[in-house]
Amino acid sequence: MEILVCVKRVPQVGGKIVVTADGQDVDTRMAGFAMSPHEECAVEEAIQITERLGGAVSVLTLGPPDAAEQLRDALALGAGRAVLLETDGREWGPIATAEEIVAEARRRAEADQAYDLLLLGNEAADTGDYQVGVRVAHALGWPCVTGIKGIEIDDGGVRARREYRGNEELFEFGLPAVITVKEGI
Repeated sequence: MEILVCVKRVPQVGGKIVVTADGQDVDTRMAGFAMSPHEECAVEEAIQITERLGGAVSVLTLGPPDAAEQLRDALALGAGRAVLLETDGREWGPIATAEEIVAEARRRAEADQAYDLLLLGNEAADTGDYQVGVRVAHALGWPCVTGIKGIEIDDGGVRARREYRGNEELFEFGLPAVITVKEGI
């Protein structure tokens, strides 16, 4: 089982948010950064899956060279491989972010090291965007489920569950697939 977890570098909560002079971006010069909480849960879930089924966990982030810190955090949790797709540090939108993740998945497939499962956080902790996982799945032609709080995998099949308005929904599908998870999975 080869799992790719996409993580996002976000400003640490609890600090004062300062906007740039033009009002178009967040001034991050004095901010600390962390891995988005949803993605941290995705890393932990991926590690638990590979402990049960075998395989490896890779983590990927888009960001400036300093984003390697969040990748090191994921490696410390137990991921085995880290991929930094280096940017100039500006915020990428969901379309461009999804395109880069898809390109990485296709590179691995062409090298005969295809991912079986892509895990992402359900939404970005800083911007609230929720589109990346769905866009990645659509571009790859893979099934996608969102808002997941439980994953079971056996014999190449996946059962994923989420809570919706007090009810539990269960989804069954094959691999490869894209799953977005909620904090607390």
